[in-house]
Amino acid sequence: MYKYYITTFIIAACASFLLTPLVRRISLRRGWLDRPNWRKINKKPMPLLGGLALYIGFAVSLLFVIFKEPFRQNSDKFFGFLASSFIIVLIGIADDTKGLTPRRKLFYQIAASAMAVICGYAILKISNPLGGYFHAPILIAFGLSIFWMVGFTNAVNLMDGLDGLAAGVSSIIAVTLFFASLKINNSTTALLSVALAGSSLGFLRHNFYPAKIFMGDTGSMFLGFALALISIEGAYKGVTFITVLIPIIAMAVPFVDTALAILRRLLNGNSVFKADKEHIHHKLLIREGTQRKAVLTLYFLTISFGLIAIALSGMKGVWAFFAILITAILTLRWIINAGLVDFIRKINGD
Repeated sequence: MYKYYITTFIIAACASFLLTPLVRRISLRRGWLDRPNWRKINKKPMPLLGGLALYIGFAVSLLFVIFKEPFRQNSDKFFGFLASSFIIVLIGIADDTKGLTPRRKLFYQIAASAMAVICGYAILKISNPLGGYFHAPILIAFGLSIFWMVGFTNAVNLMDGLDGLAAGVSSIIAVTLFFASLKINNSTTALLSVALAGSSLGFLRHNFYPAKIFMGDTGSMFLGFALALISIEGAYKGVTFITVLIPIIAMAVPFVDTALAILRRLLNGNSVFKADKEHIHHKLLIREGTQRKAVLTLYFLTISFGLIAIALSGMKGVWAFFAILITAILTLRWIINAGLVDFIRKINGD
């Protein structure tokens, strides 16, 4: 089994790495550029659509392996994954090249998520923290699944503000989900996770500071959507309260950033779609002074949360409860110490 994981990782990384320069040349020729503005960090126009190379690398690696005997029985799930995520990629291409309003983009994200649910990626069982689970009614399962996918998709999308940030953090999360999948013997999510990690790392070689190309919404939305589907499949097979929390803990950095962004905008009386420069990476850039240091700091935080998630995947009962409680307290302490909630004091006039 491990030889297939290694093969998938290598194919995904190599394909993504080799295709990215080609996509960069096409973007430059067609004028698909991310142009500087008041909110963005880049000082000069940068080619977009790097996410297309990332997706192709991911897809090619899966197609090479999923017809092998260990995975053939789940081929429908893999094709459903590729089809629904391809819709997300098309949405990203349209936004990167033509521009979409936030509400229209949200509508299309919901449509892609609905297709994923139809393809079998749905939260059908809701875990009980005290043990066991119960089946969710169809409408609740459908709504909860779409909310989960759209939330993950936009969490990574909002985080994509520094060179190499989204690709690096997503690859770390994918590796975390891979090892967590091995612990619960879930070969489907393990294969998807290792393919995503490989394609992200292959692209990262061109995207780390100083970046030669940006992934754009094409890449950031695909990464978030893919992580959402992997986490749903893993939670469904694990069906324990801890299994459900593993992807949330692994995704702590983008989740915290997204939650704080929504809270900040609502308290300021703004639309949740209104962009600002108050994200975690913006604050770290000011404190650290360089993009490289800020990104490496967020890598370290993501690795820390990933190790916690992997450790928790083997815990049960009261020990798991206390571990989660300690993790929550430490996360809250980090949020406060890092000044991520200073906007509340500003609003109150302190």
